[in-house]
Amino acid sequence: MTSPRANRRWGAIVAALLIAACATARDGLDVTQLPADVRPDYALFARRCSKCHQLARPLHSGIRDDAMWADYVERMRRQPGSGISPSDTKPILRFLHYYSHDYARHTAVSLAPDRRDGPEGD
Repeated sequence: MTSPRANRRWGAIVAALLIAACATARDGLDVTQLPADVRPDYALFARRCSKCHQLARPLHSGIRDDAMWADYVERMRRQPGSGISPSDTKPILRFLHYYSHDYARHTAVSLAPDRRDGPEGD
């Protein structure tokens, strides 16, 4: 018999795996290709950002500049119902930095060219 704490822990692990599996199907990102230390940041990014739009929107935006990401995430954080707290900002930005600077080098994915403006429709 397992304790309630162990059951919650397993439930959280299963939920994270389901989010990762769904996110892979929606945005083309293969979560298994992410380093273990990046996966929790991705899980938070996926959970918060998919509340308002598809994950492909930021992932295929072509943004590579960390300052632009910071502005974009702050703008999204202030949207009613986003659920992005000030403490969520740092892990989301860590994931976006990794994705826009390192992910393409470690996978066969080609990111869009550098853009000087934000994603369309904001």
